Amino acid sequence: MSTLATVRSYIETRVAAAFPGITIVYENVQETPPPLPYVICLIGYPSTTEPVLCQTESMIEQLRGNLQISCYADRGQGMKALEAMGVQAMIMMNRMYEWDSPVKVRCGQILGPSPVLGGAEPYALVTISCPFNAFV
Repeated sequence: MSTLATVRSYIETRVAAAFPGITIVYENVQETPPPLPYVICLIGYPSTTEPVLCQTESMIEQLRGNLQISCYADRGQGMKALEAMGVQAMIMMNRMYEWDSPVKVRCGQILGPSPVLGGAEPYALVTISCPFNAFV
């Protein structure tokens, strides 16, 4: 498995664990949104290679990425569900790093939750994002 796939798998597993019972939509997997509530997980890599100081196995030693979690719920039901899912996303980001894991993902400053409440769609959403560094 490539380094990018390893990091993506690690993050997606953590996202799924943070939202038990809620459908998680991953990038390039599903075109039709599932029933509400659901979460969209987006992972991007603005910088995939950093200088390798001590090459032992892989040419990629450190990845810089961005993680965005968008939480969708019914519109007009108040902010309780959206705020609860936003808090779960923030907790997951804060706990992403595990000392004993072979994949090390450390999240940076968390931005959000930013609500999107306008529009004609039958849903409202909050978005939470953060940069991360990953070491494999």
